[in-house]
Amino acid sequence: MTGSLAAAALLIGAAAVLVALLALGLGRAARRAGLAHPRAYTISVAAGLIVWLGATAALAESGVLADWSARPPRWPLLPLTALVTFALLARTRTFRRLLAEVPPWQPVAVQTFRVGVELAFWRLHAGGYAPVQVTFEGRNFDALVGLTAPVVAAGIAAGWIGPRAAVAWNLVGLAMLFNAIGTVATSAPGPLHLDWPGEPFAAIAAWPVVWIPALLAPAAIFLHVVSIRQSFGRVAAGAAGKIGGVMR
Repeated sequence: MTGSLAAAALLIGAAAVLVALLALGLGRAARRAGLAHPRAYTISVAAGLIVWLGATAALAESGVLADWSARPPRWPLLPLTALVTFALLARTRTFRRLLAEVPPWQPVAVQTFRVGVELAFWRLHAGGYAPVQVTFEGRNFDALVGLTAPVVAAGIAAGWIGPRAAVAWNLVGLAMLFNAIGTVATSAPGPLHLDWPGEPFAAIAAWPVVWIPALLAPAAIFLHVVSIRQSFGRVAAGAAGKIGGVMR
């Protein structure tokens, strides 16, 4: 197990919470959509994510991801695989039906898991396993997204945060996330490495830190995209309602 026990516990906990929330949320959406066997969606989503986490942990433990001379670098293939999978699923008719039944505050609320990830980075740095720039003491400000997520979700649910403000929050969240991803990628050994202070961030290719690029970061991107799509849908629905009211 890489890094301190506290960092490992935070990452395992963040992954477990994310899997549970995604599986339960999509299961409830399937029930509201009237799809057959909604419990099967919960089980399928949880099982798929757990298998992916297990496979990436096994790859990390084998050391294959830590071959820093490989071209292209191996560990970035994990988030690319996860993002392509999310994108393909998002294009299916079933997912669009599920998305229509997910309350718009839920994808925002789930982003709270990012607080645990940022605390894990901080603990890894304290233990000498991560350079300072990947933490909130350096150039990573992603914790702000996780801290504000519950407030924004509550505002969306209560109606005092509208879809345009939700889009703005999501865009800021994506900017902070891409900044964190770029900092981590250029802090790791290999061809992307920049001349940052401290030792290269080799722990990114070891378990459980590898779960950040394998699932946690791609899921955060996916949740932002889902929330933005929902917000645009709400704006379009509101505009259509106004036009319909004028025509009457």
